[in-house]
Amino acid sequence: MPNRHRSTGNRLYIAYRKIRLLAKRGTLFLGSKPAGTGRTEIPQGAFKTITVNSVLLFLIAYLIIYVVNLFITGYAAILFDIPVVVYYYDVDYLIRGIDWTPDSVSGVFSSGPLAMLVLSMFLIILYKYVETERGILRLLLLWMIFHALTRFFGEILVGAILSKGFGFVILYMFLMDTGKVVLTILGFVVMFTAGIIMARMSLYSANIYFNDLLKPFRKKFVFCQFIIPFIIGNIVILLIKIPQINYFDISLNASMMLFLIPILLRSMTIEDFYFDEDPRLIKANLIFPAVTLILLFSFRLILGVGVRL
Repeated sequence: MPNRHRSTGNRLYIAYRKIRLLAKRGTLFLGSKPAGTGRTEIPQGAFKTITVNSVLLFLIAYLIIYVVNLFITGYAAILFDIPVVVYYYDVDYLIRGIDWTPDSVSGVFSSGPLAMLVLSMFLIILYKYVETERGILRLLLLWMIFHALTRFFGEILVGAILSKGFGFVILYMFLMDTGKVVLTILGFVVMFTAGIIMARMSLYSANIYFNDLLKPFRKKFVFCQFIIPFIIGNIVILLIKIPQINYFDISLNASMMLFLIPILLRSMTIEDFYFDEDPRLIKANLIFPAVTLILLFSFRLILGVGVRL
């Protein structure tokens, strides 16, 4: 019953915000908006700041999730008495190919994706608790969710196609080509559907910067908050891994677009968002560039040498 009262209160507040905004524009009793209206006041350079912040948080989230995934996979190999060295581009298994068993293949190559699925569920629950907060670290949490889900569903999709990573598990399950095609289609459909489901919570991250998220600038916000940072972030990831270019990893990272495209498409049809009236200050956070550079440097330096487990 308290949740119902809270939900009703939220709807009433949203209705009040919409009426107040229309009254301020002078369109409350008009059938259409007069020319020149329909936009909230956005500071100069706001979307550039949004893009920069999101790129940096994308990279921080990637490094956290990627390194955790590498070490989980490495420690899973240790459980099967397989010594490993963790590098910035992959895990090197110090074992002959003929010494692999079906159990060790299944255990090692499924450990990372399964751990990422569990982690993503925990992060989603955590995000729902702070969804209405205005702190920008919510965006870091959101990017971590996308990276973790990509490390599960993307591994199924790309692994089935390229027979790498989780694809080894699929091969050792003796699935024929038909089974691999089914898994590929299933992975594609699930990722696209998950993107549609996550569209609303993703768009709600606009309350970090705005009091409202309206249709006139919503598409631009989605591009600056998600699409452009995804593209720039993947270019940076590719550059820091030169010369060890892993095409499986590149394809896996690119599969995140299957989450982002539905968000872009649904953003064009979803209703306007009205958050609150507290003042916002859109500015670049100087901590993020420093943290990103330190993490990137440490990532390449330490894992360039390799960590033996």
